[in-house]
Amino acid sequence: MSRLIALALALTLASVPASRAAAQTSSDFSAVLGAWEMTLETPRGSMTQTLTFVAEDDELTGSAMAPNGTIQLQDVAFEDGRISFQVTRSFRNREITQSYSATIEGDRMTGTVSGARGGDREFTAVRSTT
Repeated sequence: MSRLIALALALTLASVPASRAAAQTSSDFSAVLGAWEMTLETPRGSMTQTLTFVAEDDELTGSAMAPNGTIQLQDVAFEDGRISFQVTRSFRNREITQSYSATIEGDRMTGTVSGARGGDREFTAVRSTT
């Protein structure tokens, strides 16, 4: 009986580090933190803006800085190398919410934005070195 208890205790203790490691991995935002220079092709030409991602209390947040000002990102999520977020912009007394989704590979991000006039558009971003 004591061997059975010892075996159960050993198996329980062996599983603790694995579950802690999994929890740390799922909340690790280091692949996305910092500033990214994003380029989006539009009918009016290339649009550039700076995306900045920060972690606050195990939550990922961010902002987008464009020539017309800074906007807070909404519903920012990062998992398995994919990031998604939304941006609500005001144009001529109306609001438009755009949804972004991208894959991060090293210092490069590639993705799409939907909800923009003209349908879905592709964008790229590179990690800022400044």
